[in-house]
Amino acid sequence: MTFWNPLTCLTGCLLVYAIGEFLSKKTKGTISSLLFACILFLAGFWSGVLPSDITTQSGLTTVMSNFGTALMITNIGTLIDLEDMIREWKTVVIAVCSIVAIAIICFTVGSWAFGRDFALIAAPPVAGSTVAGIIVTSAAEAAGRPELAAFAVLVLSVQKFFGIPISTWGLRRDLKGKLASGYFDSDANVHSKIHLPSMRLFPETPKYLRSSTVYLVKVAIVACIADFVGKATLIPGSDPANYWLNPNISYLLFGLIFARIGFLEKDIFGKAQSTGIITFGLLLMLPGSLASVEPGNLLSMLVPTFGILLFCSIGIILVCGLVGKLLGYSPFTSAAIGATCMLAYPATQIITTECVESLECTPEQRQRAMDYALPKMIIAGFVTVTICSVIFAGIIVPILFA
Repeated sequence: MTFWNPLTCLTGCLLVYAIGEFLSKKTKGTISSLLFACILFLAGFWSGVLPSDITTQSGLTTVMSNFGTALMITNIGTLIDLEDMIREWKTVVIAVCSIVAIAIICFTVGSWAFGRDFALIAAPPVAGSTVAGIIVTSAAEAAGRPELAAFAVLVLSVQKFFGIPISTWGLRRDLKGKLASGYFDSDANVHSKIHLPSMRLFPETPKYLRSSTVYLVKVAIVACIADFVGKATLIPGSDPANYWLNPNISYLLFGLIFARIGFLEKDIFGKAQSTGIITFGLLLMLPGSLASVEPGNLLSMLVPTFGILLFCSIGIILVCGLVGKLLGYSPFTSAAIGATCMLAYPATQIITTECVESLECTPEQRQRAMDYALPKMIIAGFVTVTICSVIFAGIIVPILFA
């Protein structure tokens, strides 16, 4: 009888992530739980305490790779609030430009300095999300390039060390300047809510059908439709398979559409009480590639990791600062908005709250400052991390592994 079986492997992985989350909270989120988890997995792999195939033995990664990513991205589509994006359209433009800056850097300076493969595999994780990281790491492993998958995980793990100081510095400078100029002395600068015409075609789900099973089957149906549509756009003769409409982008688009017409509820995974297990399953897809990384290889990855993140940070500050200036935003606000691509909720809210609370002002001014800053940071983080990084990953993967 061997100790490691699907149950013990799953338990071991849960324990690693639980410890990582505990340590991250001790740093108040400054160091991501993913970074702590990666360090623990590496220590376990190198010492032999953890088997190299612990994530695949658990069985959950197979389930997630088969359909978990599709369901999660479809759910993300239901979270998109078009009204907020229209109201903060300048923020959306600057946020998108941060992704453009990352693309420019990775295709030029990053490729010249650290190699095309390292630069391009890093681009979607720099642009934001765990889901984007999963897309590129899965593609790298399928292409027989575990070293690129491990590099993407490393970039995803440390990007907050660049995003947090840039966003904090930019937001504090902007808020202090606006406070000194009297910008927060009245409610004149508080924006009203925008309402778009309703697109609802389906009635609300009856109370007797509001169950986890019904919610899950609805999101699965939409994911299937999106999958069929995306794969129907296969580019003839492409090897590996490439699509005019990447299925991952299709999941996001159909999640948005079916939420707008009322078939899917907003954050349907939350209503199905399935977010936790699906999110953990997706996270479990990341560290498997670390098992093939030797200490020497890891050290050789540190320079390109920090180098690419540094170059991308500079590019974000310059490009977003220029675009923000054209749109009437200060370069400090623009830098903070652009750097949200290297953050994720709740980091965007925590940073905003800390910056606003650091102001020496009246309670009324502080509330106006919060009303001004928080929507920008939340929407920017959502646009970059949730939407653009997924689309970006769908574009980069066929370019990199063509």
